[in-house]
Amino acid sequence: MRIAIVGGGASGMATAYLLDKQGHHVTVFERQPMLGGHIRTLNQNVKPNQSDCHERLESGVLEFPTVFHNFLTLMQELGVEMVPVKIGSALFPKEGNHFLSGVMIEENFTGIQRLIEYLRFDTLYARSIRLWLKTRFAERKDFYDQPLSRYLKDQNTSNLWLKLMTMYSYSMRFELIDDFPAELAMPILRDYIAVDWLRVEGGVYSYIEKILERFKGDVLLNVELANLSRSPAGVNVKRANGDVQEFDKVVLATPPDQVMALLADPTAAEVKRFSAWKANYATTTVHRDASMYDDHGIRHPSEFDFFQTDSRWGYNGYLNQLSDVASPPHYFLSFQLEALIAQDCIIHTQNHHTPLYTTEAFRYRDEVVATNGENHTYHAGAYLGDGLHEGAIASAFRVAQLIG
Repeated sequence: MRIAIVGGGASGMATAYLLDKQGHHVTVFERQPMLGGHIRTLNQNVKPNQSDCHERLESGVLEFPTVFHNFLTLMQELGVEMVPVKIGSALFPKEGNHFLSGVMIEENFTGIQRLIEYLRFDTLYARSIRLWLKTRFAERKDFYDQPLSRYLKDQNTSNLWLKLMTMYSYSMRFELIDDFPAELAMPILRDYIAVDWLRVEGGVYSYIEKILERFKGDVLLNVELANLSRSPAGVNVKRANGDVQEFDKVVLATPPDQVMALLADPTAAEVKRFSAWKANYATTTVHRDASMYDDHGIRHPSEFDFFQTDSRWGYNGYLNQLSDVASPPHYFLSFQLEALIAQDCIIHTQNHHTPLYTTEAFRYRDEVVATNGENHTYHAGAYLGDGLHEGAIASAFRVAQLIG
């Protein structure tokens, strides 16, 4: 069959690889000049745009928990090497005490100061046990159609940290997290935190390169689509320049807020399922500025640290650990921390288009999964799973199985 895939990110390229392996003729349409979507590895598929840097640094997807079974299955098939990485975290409020995870305490403090830091962390951990016990044996349906604020409603440090971890995972502004769907967040906060983590040796984009080595279909970059129209005979893909191509099926591997703009003939059911989705535009910065740690006596940053500025919370990810780069200098990926970063330390600035996860938008997610394939139209994307890389790859396997 002739199959069009709209979107060359993780879910689109994984779907393209699987369908191509099944013998279909696959064409990938990507509006950007490069593949990868949120996979952005400097000096692989992305070039630094602010200053010279020759290191291979992750500026998008960073690390993967060992419970990402579909993702790890694909990596094994592609021959991609996964390397263990120690994950730590820290919380730095603008005023008051900081809180450090065990990994960060071990790497930064000794003697009585280490004991003090552990006592502070253990107190915080003990406060979160009640929530963990409450959710440990809950099923996903128990969180259905509920905002995250229902479960993290108390204004305490442990709940703050969990909300910040959600902010980190989905790069959404902290003030939007209260309406984040609990059905998505709570299982992840429960199941992904206390596990081992891995990074991709050689950069995350290297697995897209492995796919391209095997892929026999067509990849079209810098292509702007006007719309898609469906009929009993198949799908017409119309470009902005007026060109039209015919396909038997189409896979929409785009953020869900783009679906309605692409469909020339949406059904009433599709309007219901996708109209509430909006775009989340996030800006991240790759930089060398470690000065935000100086006031706290931190010499060894951890993999995702949270800082409060005068106006908002943001995160700082330590790329030396996540990209296997010797230090000094230190390299970081930050979100919402522009006020703390010296301009002459900035290496790369980029914008991301991700789904804006809200309780209302998420309401029909399961219905999209259950009806995948209607009108010759399939959907792939992280939002159809955990919202992370595992969800993207799992959705690709699902589409490949459905098409056969």
